Amino acid sequence: MKNTSDAPDGRAPVRQAPESGPPETPSRLRSARAAVSAVFFITGAAFATWASRVPAVQDRLDLSAGQLAVALVGLSGGAFLGLPLVGGLVARFGSRPVLFTGMAVYLAALAGLAVTPNLPLLTANLALFACGNTAVDVAMNTQGVMVERAYRRAVLGGFHAMFSIGGIVGAVVGSLAASADVGVGRHFALTAVVLCVPMAVAATALLPDPRETAEDPGPLFALPTAGLWIPGLVAFCALMGEGVMNDWGAVYLHDVTGASPGAAGAGFAVFSAGMVIGRLSADRIRARTGTVRFTLGCSLVAAAGSVVSISVASPGAGFAGYALLGLGMAAVIPVVFGHAAELRPARPGPAIAAVSAVGYVGFLAGPPIIGGIAEAVDLRVAMLVLLVLMVSMALLSLRLRLRQP
Repeated sequence: MKNTSDAPDGRAPVRQAPESGPPETPSRLRSARAAVSAVFFITGAAFATWASRVPAVQDRLDLSAGQLAVALVGLSGGAFLGLPLVGGLVARFGSRPVLFTGMAVYLAALAGLAVTPNLPLLTANLALFACGNTAVDVAMNTQGVMVERAYRRAVLGGFHAMFSIGGIVGAVVGSLAASADVGVGRHFALTAVVLCVPMAVAATALLPDPRETAEDPGPLFALPTAGLWIPGLVAFCALMGEGVMNDWGAVYLHDVTGASPGAAGAGFAVFSAGMVIGRLSADRIRARTGTVRFTLGCSLVAAAGSVVSISVASPGAGFAGYALLGLGMAAVIPVVFGHAAELRPARPGPAIAAVSAVGYVGFLAGPPIIGGIAEAVDLRVAMLVLLVLMVSMALLSLRLRLRQP
């Protein structure tokens, strides 16, 4: 078949999804959009609950930076086990059952993180937490692509903004809990129970998967094909940066800049606020600039944020740098996932999973790498990895072009 490419600015042509049944009614689409937004919010709030209390978990088990890095290997291991499989499961069984199952594991593991008595069990629980998270991530992005196609305009950035809003809420609650000296056991368990309620409501409004899911399931393991490697590597840089911020952002503010535990937790909220602003505006800006220039601009903003936060070791500079990092990294992942779905319009779930498989290697391998460098040198030097990642993402973004076999 003939190859097609973007215009030089990287703009992507609009493609229609394969027919999967009668069109949805406007009210059904609105309900589905609200349900997917709720799932993104819940996922972000749950992860921010963990990220904002990493110092408390570290203190409770008296872990050094190197030992915390070992525990974070559990996140990498869980993702490595789950990501290649999730795309195939979505293709065979549909995004909804994968989403329900993954969310149950995700929230149960969150509650368990607060009561693990030692390093080995913390590592194992983090692996379970990552497995649930990756299943939810691929399935909810597949649902987001389905809603976007039904709307026939870009809405995926808005869904990812809801993830960041959930992150802000989770981080603010975590900061308040840390300041009030609330134990992580009560905090994590109560959060998991509360988040189950909106998830149960949202589950009733998700879109049905297309008939192609059952008729042509394809391979069980979703691995990147030739056209997906460049977006996968862009996702690698962006998600490794996010992983570093999620697991080391609060620790950096506390240990390097001298911020209080409450202020350190609030740093993640500042980062998430930048993510919200970037994602809410992403769909409109990308429509004007195209994928390549948009992603390049995001990379340069994030690179500036890393310079600000690392060059001046103060809480104020850290907050300013975190805001720029959040703003720059905000929309890279929704743009890359949407790009992958356009590359494989008949099978968006496996395409998103394949790009995620590359991206989440960075997301989950980054924090242990930072911990290892921090143990060998110091945490401030280790955070220079952020600058390297953002520069690499800028160079890779120049290679983003839409090519369809």
